[in-house]
Amino acid sequence: MKIVSLAEVKEILMKLGKERELTREQKIALEHSEKVVKLSAKKTKELIKKVVGVKGVNEKQAYKIADLLPKDDEELLAIFAKETIAPSEEGRKKILEIVKEYL
Repeated sequence: MKIVSLAEVKEILMKLGKERELTREQKIALEHSEKVVKLSAKKTKELIKKVVGVKGVNEKQAYKIADLLPKDDEELLAIFAKETIAPSEEGRKKILEIVKEYL
């Protein structure tokens, strides 16, 4: 299974919509992505690459961070709520600094 960001979903569905009629579910997903996606797919991939470099962050978590773009430590910690390991305070600060670069 491949992980994709909401920005990539938006891009894929927009291309698909030009080729043929989207299904009801695809239209809903496209509408949702248009409302919440703030970065291009290219910028999202750059962000993910940088966040994965932070100790304690795996690829899945990096994609979630890129989709949600947390603005503070509380929002960031919510992403790691169900995880057994979360980044250190220093790591979280670094993640938030990276995210700020893209906002």
